Amino acid sequence: MLEALYGLEFILLLALVIVWGLTGLAANRLKYVSFRQTGVSRWRKAVRVGVWAGFILLFLWGIVITIAYFTLGWYFVMDRVIVMLPLLALPAIFVARSALPFLKQNTVMTPKSLVFIAASIHTMAAGALLVLSLVMFDIPSIPDVRESTLYLAVLVGCAALLWLYHRRRVEIIRSRPQGILARVLRKTALASAAVVLLVAWFQWSLANSKFPESMAMIHPETFEYGGGSEIPSVVSSDHHGHHAVMPAGGSAAAVSVADLTGPRTGQPDKRFTLVAQKKTIQLASGHTVEAWTFNGQVPGPQLVVHEGDLVEVTLRNQDIEQGVTLHWHGVDVPNAEDGVAGLTQDAVMPGESHTYRFVVEETGSHWYHSHQVSSVQVAKGLFGAFIILPKRSDASSAGNGQTSGEEADVTVFAHDWETPDGETAVLHLPAPAQSQIIKPGTKVRLRLMNSASNTKIFSLYGTPFQVSAIDGWDIHKPGVVTDRRLKIGGGGRYDVTFTMPEHPVTLALDERESQAVVVFSKDGQGKADIRAGGPILDPLEYGAPAPAPIDDTAKFDREFLMVLDQIYLGNYNGSSNHLWAINGEVFPHTPTFVVEEGDLVKTRIVNRSFSEHPMHLHGHHVVVLSRNGKPYKGSPLVLDTVLVEPGETYEVAFRADNPGIWMDHCHILEHAALGMSMHLTYPNVTTPYTVGEASGNHPE
Repeated sequence: MLEALYGLEFILLLALVIVWGLTGLAANRLKYVSFRQTGVSRWRKAVRVGVWAGFILLFLWGIVITIAYFTLGWYFVMDRVIVMLPLLALPAIFVARSALPFLKQNTVMTPKSLVFIAASIHTMAAGALLVLSLVMFDIPSIPDVRESTLYLAVLVGCAALLWLYHRRRVEIIRSRPQGILARVLRKTALASAAVVLLVAWFQWSLANSKFPESMAMIHPETFEYGGGSEIPSVVSSDHHGHHAVMPAGGSAAAVSVADLTGPRTGQPDKRFTLVAQKKTIQLASGHTVEAWTFNGQVPGPQLVVHEGDLVEVTLRNQDIEQGVTLHWHGVDVPNAEDGVAGLTQDAVMPGESHTYRFVVEETGSHWYHSHQVSSVQVAKGLFGAFIILPKRSDASSAGNGQTSGEEADVTVFAHDWETPDGETAVLHLPAPAQSQIIKPGTKVRLRLMNSASNTKIFSLYGTPFQVSAIDGWDIHKPGVVTDRRLKIGGGGRYDVTFTMPEHPVTLALDERESQAVVVFSKDGQGKADIRAGGPILDPLEYGAPAPAPIDDTAKFDREFLMVLDQIYLGNYNGSSNHLWAINGEVFPHTPTFVVEEGDLVKTRIVNRSFSEHPMHLHGHHVVVLSRNGKPYKGSPLVLDTVLVEPGETYEVAFRADNPGIWMDHCHILEHAALGMSMHLTYPNVTTPYTVGEASGNHPE
């Protein structure tokens, strides 16, 4: 629905610009023929037809916006109504009341009437062009006073200039009619000047979009307080000597993210070493690729720990020139351990190392990946599974990709690789030779992880199954299904459980990626069984109702709005591209949500773009309250990555219980690299780190 409505809107606006632009040319021509009294009737008619054709297009645009309002909601049309409608309607009303009466067949064309006609119609065309440019290049997603008046002021300024211009032209034409050659030369000069100005503006905009050599990740002008008490911003110096602007909370002393660490002392329960290095690997698809790996393998080593463990991981960079980090996706670690280059640490450069220490306070299927130039590094293979089992007193030894007695625990990554045949989807298993051989009667847990940016649709053929957990959190009383496909956004995880039957079981991605297939059987000899896919399982209607950690009856301390948009073309960091915006802005101008420790926070996420967005908030889990205004019907959902489809509105909530400065971004990592990244910050927290060429930090 969203794509159809916005697509039709774009067509109507483009047609409006063309029709009213041509009408403006006809009105301009009317100035010349009126004084010669030749062809006046023909050009009057052309102008009238153009004006009415534009009115019809404007009416149709209004119908589209009305339908969008009633089907999608206010948040999908608020900028159209508040900002764009006046730009289209006010000039049209002025033309209808002031210009059309002069275009009647029996009226005398006076210099004054010619000025009225030309200036008002050109203003109407300018309004349509301004609206089309807003839709394409500068979306005012959440209109404020500035945006609701600025563009109208621009249009009024254009109208005044057009009035002065046409009044002068009419006087010149009346006193000294120009020949065709003079008019051609004048119009050529005007067009050339317009092109020069446009090129100069584009080059200035391109240069101005370039990021500085060094900059902070958050900026005071982006702070939003969600209806809670506004916290003043102060300048503070941290223990590294850097200065940072941050929201101040009472009299509490400033704290650096570098001090928000896990335990620095004590014997770790689990200790790992990961070495980032380049290596040529062969994929299950048969392709050979140059990969960036942890310990020479993709996925990297599967790290298995238990709830309550003190975990120590040493990252060493052997030869990744851009530097690397480790981000623990879906694990609420202390801020300093979060692994975001330029925010919680500096990137680990070749020959350097960095140690992460934290206590895991949760369970489930999680993963780790580099958060330095992540759109490139994750795609090239710098990721792996991080499995947190229940406390040792009630934990099994599974979770390592092996079978244990009558249980099997197998992690499967879906990943996209660039190969000579184009982008190729691959299903990665940690130990294919063993994990695909499963004895009948074995209880199987498949941990399905999407390390690709693109959303993946999994199908499991040959057995009934349950979705036991999503994003590492258990589903309450999961139902048994047989024909449901599983849609997992970038960064998301589903745990699927079933009892192995006598016959083979096939795990496959959807039919567009038919080469990505894994067969589980008792002897490893099973043949793939691919059938037509069934309906997609809706996680908001799956499982049984139960008390949620947070529900919509709670009293929220802060409420935020996050509107996701696409910018068809924009200049970003020195290049032109299709950009992805939050609240009408791209990083570093996206909002920074400010919360205080203990706040109960609600966020409304509105997707007005044509792409889905798996939105990932670091350091916190969110509870889904509703989708499109309707509460969930099944098990409570506690997620770290919320897949928001085009046209959808989600309401989610979380408890602000992990102080720091946290990224919140789309996990289609190319979208994050092109602007769809923002931050959540607590008062009195600052960072000694910066991003940019000077520091070498590029977290995306």
